[in-house]
Amino acid sequence: MRKLQPALLLGALGIFTSSLAFAQNYQTMPIQSGLTSDVIANGIGSATVTTTTDVDGVSYAFVSQDFQATATSPALTYGLPSNGIINSVVASTPGLSYVMPNYTGNNSLKLSNTNDSGTVVFTTPKAAFKLYMLATTGSGSSTVTVVVNFTDNTSQTFTAVAVSDWYDNTGFAIQGFGRINRTTNALESGNGTNPRLYQSSLTIDPANQAKLIQSVTVTKTSTAQGHANIFAFSADAYSTCTPPVLQAATNITANGVTLNWTASSSSQAATYGVYYSTSSTAPTSTTAPILNNISGVTTPVGGLMSNTTYYYWVRTNCGGTTAQSVWSFAGTFKTACGPMTSLSENFDSYGTGTTLPDCWVRNFVNGTMSISSSTPASGTRNIYQTNTSAQTPSTVVLPEFSNINAGTHWLRLKARVSAATGTLNVGYVTNPTDPSTFVLLQALSIANTNYTSTNPEYTVIVPSSVPANARLAVRNTADGKGYYWDDVVWEPAPSCIPPTAVTTSAVTANNVTVSWTAPASAPAGGYEYYYATTNTAPVGTTTISGSSAAGSVSTVVPGLNAATTYYLWIRSSCGTTNKSTWSYVGSFTTLCASVVPPYTNDFNTTPGNCWASNLSGGSPSTGPNGTTAYWVSGGFLNSGSTGSMKMNIYTTGKTGWLKTNAFNLSAGGYRVKFDYGVTAYNATGASAMGSDDNVQLLVSNDGGTTWTSLQTWNAANAPSNTSTTYTYDLVGYNSANTVFAIYGTTGTVSDSQDYDFHIDNFTVESANLSTSESALKNKNIKVYPNPFTDVINLSETKDLKMVKVFDLTGRAVKTIENPTKEISLGSLNSGLYLITMYFKDGSQNTVKAIKK
Repeated sequence: MRKLQPALLLGALGIFTSSLAFAQNYQTMPIQSGLTSDVIANGIGSATVTTTTDVDGVSYAFVSQDFQATATSPALTYGLPSNGIINSVVASTPGLSYVMPNYTGNNSLKLSNTNDSGTVVFTTPKAAFKLYMLATTGSGSSTVTVVVNFTDNTSQTFTAVAVSDWYDNTGFAIQGFGRINRTTNALESGNGTNPRLYQSSLTIDPANQAKLIQSVTVTKTSTAQGHANIFAFSADAYSTCTPPVLQAATNITANGVTLNWTASSSSQAATYGVYYSTSSTAPTSTTAPILNNISGVTTPVGGLMSNTTYYYWVRTNCGGTTAQSVWSFAGTFKTACGPMTSLSENFDSYGTGTTLPDCWVRNFVNGTMSISSSTPASGTRNIYQTNTSAQTPSTVVLPEFSNINAGTHWLRLKARVSAATGTLNVGYVTNPTDPSTFVLLQALSIANTNYTSTNPEYTVIVPSSVPANARLAVRNTADGKGYYWDDVVWEPAPSCIPPTAVTTSAVTANNVTVSWTAPASAPAGGYEYYYATTNTAPVGTTTISGSSAAGSVSTVVPGLNAATTYYLWIRSSCGTTNKSTWSYVGSFTTLCASVVPPYTNDFNTTPGNCWASNLSGGSPSTGPNGTTAYWVSGGFLNSGSTGSMKMNIYTTGKTGWLKTNAFNLSAGGYRVKFDYGVTAYNATGASAMGSDDNVQLLVSNDGGTTWTSLQTWNAANAPSNTSTTYTYDLVGYNSANTVFAIYGTTGTVSDSQDYDFHIDNFTVESANLSTSESALKNKNIKVYPNPFTDVINLSETKDLKMVKVFDLTGRAVKTIENPTKEISLGSLNSGLYLITMYFKDGSQNTVKAIKK
């Protein structure tokens, strides 16, 4: 069956309007009779059943969105609107619509041949300024003559009215609704652009504009093949009743306004109707006024929303056959700010600059107070305030809250400062335009310089003692620092408040101290904390890591691993099931644990676990004060590129520190030793040291706070370019937090010497030698020259059983049984080797040697 359109639809479409302009009185002109063909397939059934002919003479008809060839056919995504309403897209007639004839019967005046003619009679005659015709031509364009017939038996003729071909031409009112082959039921979507219905404008002569249009006769005059199809008409309806002229709205409050207008000089107004909306879409001729039958030229309007933009229109009620004017031009007003009960503002809908959101107040004298795009907490904007100490701090006043003194709400915001630590003041004013009425509620200590590394959120509970007329305000400190804040929320405070101003201190290898400020109502169950090695925030059900008693404001978190980065959160515990939200404390890294010797750093990994090479500046009396890394990885004595640490010493201005991990020397009786040497810069040759250059071995008993020099190398005792072992017995050094450092400086004299100072095999061990070690000490065999070319010499061989030569991978590259004092190594490649001497008593000793 074909789908029937509701008959009442035809009487409900008095159309239309334009947006903010004087509205045309667009009205549809439903057709009572005169249509000759059904060219629109609709409902369920074959196209040959639901149409009587085609549009173009070669079997193609239009299709409605509700068409289905069978009951199981898929629904169409294109087609003429099932409700028959065509909203014209012609730019010059915004708001103009047409109502198509019922798709169930004849819906086109089809004119195929030259001089074919037909007359459509309208259901309701209407007077018009203009008449609009909706038509198209299949299989080519056509030209028609249109005769508009009035009820007084006069007419107006329009000749040479062009009706374009249904594909790809301009001036269309609708496009892309597809078509169907009546013979095969084959559908074509038209790809969203074809076919098309075109709009023709017929301007009624002034002498005829007050006449009622009864019918229209259309005659095809072109001789081309095209089949003209006339579907619908609409009118810009004529009226002698003209709209009033709007005047400015007055008495604007948070929820009311007075609207004003003056009567049109050309109308005999009886009463007026008013329509208003938060949308700028103008009312149509059938839109019912919200306020009607107003006898004067002013009216109050109440029940409006605060801080809201409204649009309004007024029309004249004249009585008689043309009872109403079109609606006036649109007026607009914005209601005043009213008290709010909640707020959530992230400033993202506002541009950068000095304009604050609606209902906020900017009290500013100098400095900067603006909305900024500089790294907000969320979105694209945040507030920025800054003043020097000589300037007046700015005060930002928030909107009015009706529940400001209820004692149940808090202000929550995220904040940061350009340089820690700063103070952001939250309070209230009793006069929003007078910053001198500011009363401080809480001075927020802002330590975080970004919104991500530490907890950036701050809360202020507003007590019931605040005056009812007060408005919250935020004031920066005039200290030259930049204060940024974002994501401002006014909301009911939770029953369990988290602690604030949470900090960490006294970090050791295995614990950290956490401190906080308790909320005004301290939690009965104390506090709970959670830490992890990943920055994944806990949730309400996360198992806690520990707790602190009620009334406490700090606790020591124990059981941590040394040299590990942790993330920490804390919350209030107000009861078994009543917990606050988690407050993110931030991250910290535990110290390295003190190592109990024996210990050796061979620098195969540099600078070594818990060592620091990126320290610079300062002096042995003050310690380092910079972070430049002058000590770098390199080959020992510049043989190879890894396996030791070195510092290049040249010209002036360089002071570098190579600091060790901490050692626990509580047992006493230890010594420190390491290999060292000096070579020319990036070479293996010897070099002197500059006149005021020096390298020192330093020791600290207090973890690096104070330092003592154990050994100094300078121009007077410059090391050679061969490996030398330094040893120092640590008599009297028994601290559990002992740290060593190799300190190097170029001095202040720009000497010509350019050299590298090398360190390797840094060892802390017992100074009490074992039997084998004592034997080794007595077996003082020298290996020379070092570096060597092809041959090395041993100072003594009588107790030697064997000598093995190893490369740095640990592979034995040469073995010499019962060695003599001269050993030939000419077959080896250049590089660093380990020479291991095996003695007849089972002891052994290893030295490093460099082959040139």
